Parts: sequence; structure tokens; C-alpha cells
Amino acid sequence: MNSANHMSMRRHLRLVDKLMLLTAFAVAATLFLSVGWLAVAPSDPQGAVSLLTHENPALMVVEARALAAVTASLATLIAGSRLPDAGIFAVALGLALTSIRGGTATYLLITMADGDRGAERLLAGQLAGEALIWTGVLFLSMVICGWVTRHFQNGDVESTLGSLQQMSPNPPVQLAELAATECPGVGRRLGVVPDYSRPLSLRLAGLKTTLVTGLVAMFAFSVLVSGRLPQSIKHGQVIFAVIASFFLGVWVSKMWFACRTAFWNLLAVPIVAVLGYSWAVSANASGGKYADLASVPMSDFLRATPIAFVAAGAMGVLVARWTLADPEIAEDRQSSQKRSPSKKNKRRAT
Repeated sequence: MNSANHMSMRRHLRLVDKLMLLTAFAVAATLFLSVGWLAVAPSDPQGAVSLLTHENPALMVVEARALAAVTASLATLIAGSRLPDAGIFAVALGLALTSIRGGTATYLLITMADGDRGAERLLAGQLAGEALIWTGVLFLSMVICGWVTRHFQNGDVESTLGSLQQMSPNPPVQLAELAATECPGVGRRLGVVPDYSRPLSLRLAGLKTTLVTGLVAMFAFSVLVSGRLPQSIKHGQVIFAVIASFFLGVWVSKMWFACRTAFWNLLAVPIVAVLGYSWAVSANASGGKYADLASVPMSDFLRATPIAFVAAGAMGVLVARWTLADPEIAEDRQSSQKRSPSKKNKRRAT
């Protein structure tokens, strides 16, 4: 099994590994629901968490990025050696929890559109831009995860959890397993040089992975988020729909393409969000006899706030990357099984 396959293998976590992961995620949840809520809370106590509902959107973004950097660093220090990109998941979890603490997208539809489809299209365009801003928060956490991992691998700082790491049956996460190392302009700064000797088809596998993940996620989300008839917007349904959609997207993409890290799958999240909100800008009014209700959006993508969509999408991608094996691993196992009978036949012949 080559190194690429080794880096894509599923890790079997022991109790101590699971405890470290739970600790990291609990720290992230505590930070975002306490300090983070003070930074992103809407001006209206019943409002949704969005740049459009905050008194000072610029300050909100700065504070959210600072909190994301701290959370990603702590999560990587605590559990970054157990699973790759654990810091990104911790930040995404924190963002998702803060979005749940606020109101749903219904608040935005009623207060900013109030049944006016023209105003609703304008709202969709604003949400598309906001999705890119929240993507920048996750991108910062991705870079922080790479920097902290490299810092520790270089031996500049000794981990206080070294004794616990020896109890784990898995090798520690390597720098090349992190999504940041495949991001253009970031991987080289982290010391990971891309391999240009690979065939062009393998180098294009990342873009194909993004395309397949995005298409599957977009279709699955439109099916899961509302059903056949318009329904009221609920946090749980939206979060589940986004996570499940991107989990399915990664699963389908892994059938054909194997990527070294989760970067190309994560790249599909903001693309789907922007395309979905942009589609709502030009979409025709829908909802049948419920179309006149301000709480029924003309597009299913308007059921999710940008912070919830981006955060839940990243969570779905990472859960799929952690739990699903690449197809190359299965192929290597099958080839090894095919070789073993041939060796036995040779021994019998001799």
C-alpha cells in the first residue's frame, strides 16, 4: 500500500482517542456558545445569526476570525494527532451551534423581504456574499491547523499529551494529511511541495472531486431540506440536510476519485452555497398556494443561513472523510488477495 493510500486509511479510535476528540469539541462548543455568542449575537434577541442582523458586521467578522483561530489551535493541540483537520471540524461545530442558538432563516425572510419576491432575490444575493465571508473563517482555521501541526512536528514545542499518544494504535496525523497542504499558495508555505510528476489525470482528480461532491450535495439538499410540500424552517432539519448532502457527495466522489486530503471536498461547500443563493436570485416564485406567505421561500437554499450552511457542510465533508475509505485501498486489498492464491499455486507446483 502506497503512502497516499496510507494517509487515506480510516483510523480506528480507542477510548482515549475518542475522549480527546470529545474534549476538543467540547472546548470549541463552550467557546462559541459563550464568548462567540457575544461576538455574533444579533441585535434582535429573536434574530438569526447573520451579518445582516448584527449592529457592527465588520467587528463581527474580526471577532469570529479571532475566535476561530484560537479554537482551531486548541482543538489541534488536543486532538489534532488523532484525526486530520480536527481543528476545522471544531470551528465548524462552534459556528453551527451559534447559528442554532439564534433564529432561523424565517426571521430574514419576514423582516427583510416580507413576501416581496424582489426583496427576496436581493436578500439571496446578500446571502451569497455572506457565505464567502464565513468560508473565509473556515479557511483561516484550516491554515491554523496546518501551522500548529507543522510547529509541533518540527519539535519546537513538546506536547503535554505525549504519553497519551503512545496509547493510540494509529500513527499520528502527518502534515501532508491536512487540507491546507493542498490549498494553492498555502501548501508550499507549510513545506509540502506538490508532486508534478504525477499524470495529468491524477492531478485533475481534485477538481473532479469538487465537481461531483458539489453536484450530488446540491441535488440531495434540495430533496432533504423541505420535502414535497413547503414546510416551516427548522434548525435541525436544515443542519441535517446539509450534513447528509455533503456526506453523500463525498461518498459518491470517493467511488471514482481518491484525494490525499479533504481540501477538494471542502471547496465544494462554498461553491454550492454561492450557486444555490445565486440561483435563488433568478428563480421563479414557488410554493404553490403558499407562495404568498413571507415565511415560505421561493428557493430551498433560502431555508439555510450562510453560517449554518457553510459550517454544516464542512462537518458533513469531514465526517465522510474520516469514516469512508478511499477506493484505492479496497483495490490494493483485492490485488493482494489475488496474488496470494498464485503464490500458493507456485508452492504446490514446486
